[in-house]
Amino acid sequence: MTSMTTLQNKTALVTGVTSGIGAATARVLLEAGMRVIGVGRAPERLAATERELGPNFRPLLLDLADPESRRRGLAELGPEAIALLVNNAAECVYESALELPPARLSRLFEINVVGLMELTRGALANMPAGAQIINLSSVVARQLPAAKFAPYAASKAALDCLSEALRLELHPRIRVSSIAPGLVDTPIYDKVQGFERARSKLKEQVPTWLSAEDIASVVLWVATRPPHVVISELCVLPSAQAR
Repeated sequence: MTSMTTLQNKTALVTGVTSGIGAATARVLLEAGMRVIGVGRAPERLAATERELGPNFRPLLLDLADPESRRRGLAELGPEAIALLVNNAAECVYESALELPPARLSRLFEINVVGLMELTRGALANMPAGAQIINLSSVVARQLPAAKFAPYAASKAALDCLSEALRLELHPRIRVSSIAPGLVDTPIYDKVQGFERARSKLKEQVPTWLSAEDIASVVLWVATRPPHVVISELCVLPSAQAR
């Protein structure tokens, strides 16, 4: 029987750790015996997360939307070997591409694509052979996007293309995977302006959404596959979600 990849006493770098999927993923990886470097952009919330998660968690203040903040954060990363990078942090908008201001569209891609790739490139310098990258995409990138979700879907589709290219370019040294969740009950939707009515309708159609912990458990499963196995892409939906 082929042995699973062990995470014990290794270091993970996880973005968006102050809430939702990122926070749940940090907890699961710590429980698996990893040390976690957690990226967040809000100092107070990052400090609270550090107090909650304990000594094996190290906060890294970094705003993916800000190139200068990214440079500072990467400089503070240090020489520690990173066995697992989980690119979770993202921003979501619910607005027609015809109405979304250009600056807002640029910010969306800056966070979800450009900043993510710069962080990945910086982290790769510290990633030894056998390390892994897991990118959090979305089911909206794999289906025709619903009205007003096109800008967000486009940013995640761009990430999917980059993930697949990285999987090939970094083989065999680094494994690269993409996880595409469906509806997940996380605080990200609380920040999406104009989404309240659509959210209520979705709740009627799909009463039970995935939890952040559901996705964190999938991240752990992907990260612990045998070294010769790569989960190139995995879509995870609530059972009642059609697409």
